Amino acid sequence: MEPTLTIRDLRFEPYIPAEKIHAAITALAERINRDYGTAHRPLLLVTLSGAVVFAGELFRQLDGPFEIAFVKLSSYGAGTTTSGHVAVDVPPTADVRDRDVIVAEDVVDTGTTIHRLHTLLTQQGARSIRVATLLLKPAIYYHQPTRPNPLPIDYVALEAEPKFIVGYGMDYDEQGRNLGALYTLCEDK
Repeated sequence: MEPTLTIRDLRFEPYIPAEKIHAAITALAERINRDYGTAHRPLLLVTLSGAVVFAGELFRQLDGPFEIAFVKLSSYGAGTTTSGHVAVDVPPTADVRDRDVIVAEDVVDTGTTIHRLHTLLTQQGARSIRVATLLLKPAIYYHQPTRPNPLPIDYVALEAEPKFIVGYGMDYDEQGRNLGALYTLCEDK
């Protein structure tokens, strides 16, 4: 595994190696291919910017008439904490009306972004909405006191502890997205 690294002012240590990530995405693609084998023009809607790396690898392994589009929402300010407010910076780049949509998300932790996007896609007339994520942080997602009924996360490649993670599309202050493995903040910072 890789040694620790420094991004801006913080140190990060190896968390999940590239080989494990690739195997998990391949298994996820196989499940989606089984579920959408006869679907008409399913749409992979990629959340920018974090999910681009994950979605690129996933999309290459999808069979059939899948199409790809993008949406950009933001809830993180600078640093390692979320603002709690989700803004739609770029609406979906394809019409979702009467489409089977699979949202590709890099990480689901509080679920605030996914809930906001689900509401938006429902309002725009999506036929079905499923969520595929590289990482799910179940200790956070399933224990939100302000949101007692979480949406199902249909396709989960990997689960993670409630730690701040960079790499494979996820960033710290816009740095580290290009790392091929996942790293977590060192405990000693």
